[in-house]
Amino acid sequence: MLVLLVGQRVAASQGRTVRRRPALVTDPTATEGRAKMTRNLPPLWCPLPPARHPDWVRLDHDAVDFVREQGLYDSDDQLWRLASTRVGDLVARVSPNGHHPVLQMVADFYLWLFAFDDAYCDEGALSNDPGGLCLETSRILRAAEVPMCTGSNRYADALANISRRLDSTATGVQHARWREALRSYFHFQSWEAEYRRRRETPPLEEYVVARLQSGAVKVCFTLLDIADGYELPADEFETPLMRALIETACAVIDWDNDIASYTKEAQRGHDTINLRDIFVQEYELDGDGALSEALRMRDHVLARFLQLSAVYTGTSEYTRRYIRSLGHWIRGNLDWQNSTKRYGTTHPIVGQRTLPVTGPLRIESIAWWWDDALTR
Repeated sequence: MLVLLVGQRVAASQGRTVRRRPALVTDPTATEGRAKMTRNLPPLWCPLPPARHPDWVRLDHDAVDFVREQGLYDSDDQLWRLASTRVGDLVARVSPNGHHPVLQMVADFYLWLFAFDDAYCDEGALSNDPGGLCLETSRILRAAEVPMCTGSNRYADALANISRRLDSTATGVQHARWREALRSYFHFQSWEAEYRRRRETPPLEEYVVARLQSGAVKVCFTLLDIADGYELPADEFETPLMRALIETACAVIDWDNDIASYTKEAQRGHDTINLRDIFVQEYELDGDGALSEALRMRDHVLARFLQLSAVYTGTSEYTRRYIRSLGHWIRGNLDWQNSTKRYGTTHPIVGQRTLPVTGPLRIESIAWWWDDALTR
């Protein structure tokens, strides 16, 4: 599939010239034409090595028990879907050097996120009601901020339980980072709900920024140092290089989830808030062409993450550990996708790939990831 050619086309029905959007990445080997949509995923590139904590079965079992005890399901079918998520496998791959009982708290929170997503976001009654969803998430967020405030609903009570456990293991700075990231996550659930209400597909420029928050990966990132028993120094956490590393890692993971979850969302949901749908709608690609473009885009950003990781020169061992943990998340997410039943798709993982393009993507809101100042 030719990657979003720069040029013009003639709209036959109106007889007017319509300018195509500029290419994001130029691929000299691509060919034109539309192909039928396929549900089979091609190999995904990731040169990062796999790792897994040995207690993943215990983490998984106890997280399902947490969901059951908190009542975060409405049917046996929903409980089965949550149990088959294999969240213990995900947490074990993301934090292979983590410590109990903090890892269990992380696993419980991850499964809380999946339960919340099913109940409120993609398929719930408020999934296309941004105002109603905003009111509900504001009540749930209060339980995270002040875990003594319980009784709003079962999701709030369960989140308060997790917040209390964080109080006993995290520093005040770490807990505040988690709450702030959670606030942004809730905010962008209402953003998604508004597009569902309109029955519209968001533009790519807007989507890539919103997806950094809406996928909850940034929230999960705030638990990486807590799980491993250290605190990322604030002066290094707030640098432009660290922000770029966090955003590029987050983008790759969220786009990989878009690719893997496409079939599941098409079967169970009704929205088009997915990277592949955006390429279909905005750039008039067919399903296979949209998949090819999404894959090419994630490869491009993964290559930039690897570049930025290699140039880090900070003195803090904790920051180096954190960057390694971001890599664990990228690779662990791919390995987990091949084990979970949540998406119903699998894909080979390849360690080598030729990437002919090294410049920035032509998306203004994320072009700063390729700023030369980051690598000087």
